[in-house]
Amino acid sequence: VVALLATGEPQERAALLGRRLHAGLERLIGRGVLAVRGAGLWAGIDIDPELATGREVCELLMERGVLAKDTHGSTIRLAPPIVVDPADLDWAVEQLEAVLLDLAAR
Repeated sequence: VVALLATGEPQERAALLGRRLHAGLERLIGRGVLAVRGAGLWAGIDIDPELATGREVCELLMERGVLAKDTHGSTIRLAPPIVVDPADLDWAVEQLEAVLLDLAAR
């Protein structure tokens, strides 16, 4: 593991995929998302509390096959593994977008 980390490849992959994840999430700001922050593949997503709690969003995401953790009321956390396929990141963001649209339609 130490030798692998010394190559820098895992760090580069996390940074590259993290940029992709954050770009997708930032498209949702103003559409149910108030802010996005994080580093690499970790993302904290502030959900508009007038729309839903973090727990409600996480439960709806789970029904769609996306695991997320609610934190601090209206914030959810995504932490996909470093081996995640880029298409799976895009799919997860699409699922969050669909959940937000469903909530807004209520």
